Amino acid sequence: MMATAPVVRKVVEYYTIELAQLSEGGFGVSMIATTVDDEEPQLLSQELANARVDSLDDALSLVRDGVLGAKA
Repeated sequence: MMATAPVVRKVVEYYTIELAQLSEGGFGVSMIATTVDDEEPQLLSQELANARVDSLDDALSLVRDGVLGAKA
């Protein structure tokens, strides 16, 4: 079995975070990191999260983990 290569992210220029309160309860969270391509003059987007969580605290935790993970 081959080991999965670690995800390497470039320096993030900005994050796009979408948060929606769901009618069935909980929250939908979407988070995208945008970086600059080193080889061509273009922006690159990477989805960091797209999840349903039970509480606002869980949503903020997901966002925090996405931001901290992007700096690693």
